[in-house]
Amino acid sequence: MSDAVRDLLTRGIAAAKAHERDEARHYLEWVVRRDDADLEQKASAWLWLSQLTDDLLQRRECLEYVLAIDPSHALARRGLAILDGRLKPEDQIDHQQPLQPAAPEAANVRRYVCPQCGGKMTFEPNRRALTCEYCGNRLWEYEAIRQGALAREQDFAATLPTAQAHRWELPAERIVACASCGATFALPPKHLSGACPFCGSAHIVDSAGRRELIQPEGLLPFQFDSDGAAQHIRRWLEQQRFRPDDLDKQAAVTSPQGVYLPFWTFDIGGEVKWRALVQEGSGDNARWAPRTGSYLIYQNDLPIPASHSLSLDLLKRLTDFDTQALVPYSPDALAGWLTEIYQVSLADASLAARQRAFREAQEHVRDRTLGSENVRDLTCSSLGITIETYRLVLLPVWLTSYRYKGQRYPLIVNGQTGSIVGNVPRSGFQKLLAGLFGGD
Repeated sequence: MSDAVRDLLTRGIAAAKAHERDEARHYLEWVVRRDDADLEQKASAWLWLSQLTDDLLQRRECLEYVLAIDPSHALARRGLAILDGRLKPEDQIDHQQPLQPAAPEAANVRRYVCPQCGGKMTFEPNRRALTCEYCGNRLWEYEAIRQGALAREQDFAATLPTAQAHRWELPAERIVACASCGATFALPPKHLSGACPFCGSAHIVDSAGRRELIQPEGLLPFQFDSDGAAQHIRRWLEQQRFRPDDLDKQAAVTSPQGVYLPFWTFDIGGEVKWRALVQEGSGDNARWAPRTGSYLIYQNDLPIPASHSLSLDLLKRLTDFDTQALVPYSPDALAGWLTEIYQVSLADASLAARQRAFREAQEHVRDRTLGSENVRDLTCSSLGITIETYRLVLLPVWLTSYRYKGQRYPLIVNGQTGSIVGNVPRSGFQKLLAGLFGGD
């Protein structure tokens, strides 16, 4: 890095902070013209130049120069979001000031009872309708599913600087007055939906209009009922390798409970640049030669759990949802199903998504790109990783557990595909075999 360029950049930034526009522009434009300025210095100069002009076209041009150098540059992306009208300047928050979780508001609750007989209404995905469990009256059809509407992806760069991205709702009970029977009951903490314990009518908290929280954008309807979930579980127990011989017969499975769990999904792109020393030659002629490269990243709808209710180890293994089948969110589709609020903020989830994408890139470089080489001092950079879009979605799971010889083992059944994640009781030797030859 040239000392002369560093000095010019420092002078330009100092002048910009002192509101000496002409002086700042003189030094910063000098930086971007110099051949010995590195890309990071030029990106910084262009960013500061964008703040020295009131001409919106010139400001956009400066920011685009920054992004041409570094497509993941957060401040430049934020500046373009403001210019495009996707982000209001007044909605930006001071990240030095911690935000408190949002307190639950007085519940705006929808109830679902059959207008024909007063019976309990439940959303049945296979019929795409609210259906009465008693008389079979079909009240409402999910038009969004029938018409093939899409769950929209949201602009990450425009949301991250706002309070919405850093808040979640404080888990607390909600007191609900049932309009069907007049009873008062409490929805458990973290739940958006539940049934009146006296008359059984379904109640859904409608959180639309709460600007401090991000609303769900889509959901995946359940594809089978609790009996179907139980069949998947029995089949899964029978198919496990390196397990006790009597597991499928002795395991006592509890009745599955259908729950919509919140997940964040992210579209991630960019590149991970790497460098390493690679051995060339052998014996006395061996030497360590520097090598560099990059690994291109593209992750579509990378799922990150937004719930703390279940084991993160199990949730992270639940990855085979087909998000192409997402439909737009509607509270009506939750009738008769338990639903959790999100407990992980968008900002925290985005860090987990970047870490997962970076870890997978590191593994690819180490195990595939350089897998056949003798390598040392491998380093990778995550600076080129960019999160483009996100969605908050509700994904269907059946929660249950089984007991075997006095021990309880939780299971999660994917409510769309029927795949199962859980643990299997194994002896030390069985664990060794499962590790060597594969086992859940």
